[in-house]
Amino acid sequence: MVERRSIATLLQLPPSEDRLFGPNPSVSLNATYYEGQRSAYGRHTNPTWEAFEALIGELEGGTAVAFGSGAAATFALLLALGPRALVVADSYMGTRQLARWLGARIPGIELVEPSDLDAHLDRLAPGSVVLIETPSNPLLVTYPIATLAKRIHERGGLLAVDSTLATPVLQRPLTLGADVVVHSASKFLSGHSDVLGGVLVASDEDLVARVGEVRELTGAIIGPVEAYLCFRGLRTLAVRVERASATATTLAMRLRDRLGDTVRYPGFDSELVGPGRQQSAGGALVALELESAQQADAMLDGLSLFHHATSLGGVESLAERRGRYPGEDRIGEGLVRLSVGLEDVEDLWGDLDRALTRAGL
Repeated sequence: MVERRSIATLLQLPPSEDRLFGPNPSVSLNATYYEGQRSAYGRHTNPTWEAFEALIGELEGGTAVAFGSGAAATFALLLALGPRALVVADSYMGTRQLARWLGARIPGIELVEPSDLDAHLDRLAPGSVVLIETPSNPLLVTYPIATLAKRIHERGGLLAVDSTLATPVLQRPLTLGADVVVHSASKFLSGHSDVLGGVLVASDEDLVARVGEVRELTGAIIGPVEAYLCFRGLRTLAVRVERASATATTLAMRLRDRLGDTVRYPGFDSELVGPGRQQSAGGALVALELESAQQADAMLDGLSLFHHATSLGGVESLAERRGRYPGEDRIGEGLVRLSVGLEDVEDLWGDLDRALTRAGL
């Protein structure tokens, strides 16, 4: 049924007997429940989590499990579905660090370069899980979900997709053949830079139970207030993502006219991105591969409307030189990631234009 409705329509469905929420859920702050109530303890479940899980699960077309952060959701995925797990290295720095940390302690969890993925898939062991991020962060590469899912399933494996940058507004991996979807809810899902949260969605109830068990045993739960804020963020997800994506597309095209092929944007991938394709629009992130850290820093110093800060997916526009982090060892020191917010497109372009001119670009 999800495929036949728009995201905006799903977010405005009237309450019914099989739903846990009306316009907004209540915030349940109970850590202890009395005998005979719905749960024994607050680490097991919470009605506010369940409202958020029900809504994001419906948007993605599966059953959701919420976590205290995106990293916690990824940890649960690798722990529950491993130990045979391949994590494609073209992904968020925190994911790579987690894969290395776990791989040093659990044989079978391996970080692999995209250029080596074909060889690894040829010898993939049954029961293995492969985790990709598309679009990837911060290089913004798109990977063919349906093609990879078919190939991995032929070997008896599972495909997990980190779809944080696309959100279910632009991309629904489960409908393309993926087995699991992961999101950092701290980003677009909550959308206001005020929450840490994560979520994992799968259509197979056994997978859901396995990751849910990891959450319960490790205590990697999302707080009820945070779950409420994530639920509230979902109510405006479609309009925020669509607006930010349209603005980012305009900025990316103008930046490419000025800077050429140094500009990275998922919307430039005409095979996988566009109406009726894997990802319906380019999304809200743009990356600039500038020549040096000095050139990138000079540009950042010239910005006033784009705030110099980490993270992404909020209503405000952010810019950051990702190469300043020692863990970003796969990119050039001059790569600048732009997270486009909800400001006026011409105001944002004026800010970028002035900063680029100041940096001699």
